[in-house]
Amino acid sequence: MSKFNVTHLHKPTALLVRVFALALLVSAFAMSANVAHGDSNNAYQISGSLASGGTFSGTVDFSYSSKTGQTTLIHSNFTMDGTSFSCNGLTGGNQCLVFDPFGTDYFQVLSGSTLVVLDWSAFNLAGTFPSTINFSGGYVVILGVKQLDTITGGTGSYVATPEPSAWFLLGAGLLGLIALSRRRPHFNSIA
Repeated sequence: MSKFNVTHLHKPTALLVRVFALALLVSAFAMSANVAHGDSNNAYQISGSLASGGTFSGTVDFSYSSKTGQTTLIHSNFTMDGTSFSCNGLTGGNQCLVFDPFGTDYFQVLSGSTLVVLDWSAFNLAGTFPSTINFSGGYVVILGVKQLDTITGGTGSYVATPEPSAWFLLGAGLLGLIALSRRRPHFNSIA
C-alpha cells in the first residue's frame, strides 16, 4: 500500500471521531441548564415581611429522600428580622425537617432561643416543585420570653445552579477535544 492509501484510510475515522465529539459537546451544553445541585433537589431564593415591619431573606434548599419519605432543608441560610438561621439536614428536635400535613407545608428552624416556623400552600414534595412558592404565614418567637412576631407573606423563587461536577466533566471533555484536534497523525508508509 502506498502512503496515500494509509492517509486516505485515516481521514474518515478522524472525521467520525470529531463529529461524535461535537455531538457529545452539544448535548452536554443542552443538558447543563437542567442540572441542579448534585446533593439537592430544589433551591429557592426567599424574601418576605413580618407584621412588625421586619423582613426575611436568604436561600432554602429542599432535599427529598425517597428512602425515608422525608424532605429536609440542606445548604439553607436565611436571615429573619436580623437573626441568622442555617440548615444542613435533619437535626435534633425535628429541626430543618419539612412537615406536610394536609393543606399546608411548613418547616421550623431554631437559632439560639429564636424559633422560626414558615408555612406555604402544600404541593407534592416527592414530585415536581413549583417555580414559585408563596408563603402564607408562620411566626418568629423568642423562647422563654414569649415575644411573638407573625410572618405576613413572602415568596420563594426557584434558583437553578449547575452542579460543580457537571462543569468539571464538561471542562475535561473540552480539554480532551482540544488535545484530540491538535494531535497530528503520524503516518508511516507501508512499502
